[in-house]
Amino acid sequence: MRSLEVRIGYVSQALAIYHNTPSSTFTYKRFKEGPYEESLEKAIEVGRRNLEATRRILYYNAAHGIRLYRLSSSLIPLATHPDVHIGIKEVYREQLAELGAFARRHDIRLSMHPNQFTLLNGSDAVVDAALRDLEYHADILDGMGMGSDCCIINIHVGGAYGDKTASAERLVSNLPRVPEHILQRLTLENDDKTYTAEETLSVCRRSGVPMMFDLHHDWCNPSARPGIDLLPQIAETWKGRPMKVHVSSPKNDKDFRSHADYVEAGPLLVFLKACKEEGLERLDVMVEAKRKDYACLKLAGDLSSVRGIKRLDGGILSM
Repeated sequence: MRSLEVRIGYVSQALAIYHNTPSSTFTYKRFKEGPYEESLEKAIEVGRRNLEATRRILYYNAAHGIRLYRLSSSLIPLATHPDVHIGIKEVYREQLAELGAFARRHDIRLSMHPNQFTLLNGSDAVVDAALRDLEYHADILDGMGMGSDCCIINIHVGGAYGDKTASAERLVSNLPRVPEHILQRLTLENDDKTYTAEETLSVCRRSGVPMMFDLHHDWCNPSARPGIDLLPQIAETWKGRPMKVHVSSPKNDKDFRSHADYVEAGPLLVFLKACKEEGLERLDVMVEAKRKDYACLKLAGDLSSVRGIKRLDGGILSM
């Protein structure tokens, strides 16, 4: 049986780096307090600081053997606001190019995850806003020179709007509106309340969009079939690209949907063994936990204590 390489990553902020957030904000309320050009330059400067924070995080990741990282969606404040116009690829050309070159040199797979309001199955106004937001995310990745093979923009199927079947169909029918350079990066994730893994998989198979399987969401919002039984079909949607999943542990039994500080290795280990038996050669595991980089490295350490699993680097395992 072939070995399975597992790459573990985390979201947005490295807590080990003191006072270094990539998500500093500049609100529209503050923007309106001054002259347009002056406020625009302040907003742009906040974006520069966020990108500098991201540079430090990528250096940290490379030094600690973490080859999977989700960029903050709040890197450039007000970038999608209709009254604020920031040409991301032009204004931040040098910084973005440097970040992309570093990520490629150190084989760090990047992703982005727009917020829950980025929906492609809502009203025309909602979809128009979603397309603007997706364009913003793509501009950042394009500015970094990162292609669809190494970068992902992940969203959920969306709202039910009283009829899940019809709403899912609306998403499929709206996909031709998504520009190709965005569509090539797009993935769809099962959520914790509305669209189950099985329902999301159906949309992905019809649309040709890879499925981002979230194990925790599958426990919160289970399908008729266990998510692990859907693994072969989910893997097929990735069409040869490394499959990626999201993992987290419930905060507690009462607050089951919220994320805990760390991730319990046991439930993930069951899934990893299934991936190995399925013949996957690589699986990317995004940790969604409150303790972020600490949780990522702890999970790698916990898994590597299991017989048959070897730790190749800080966040890379072989089994």
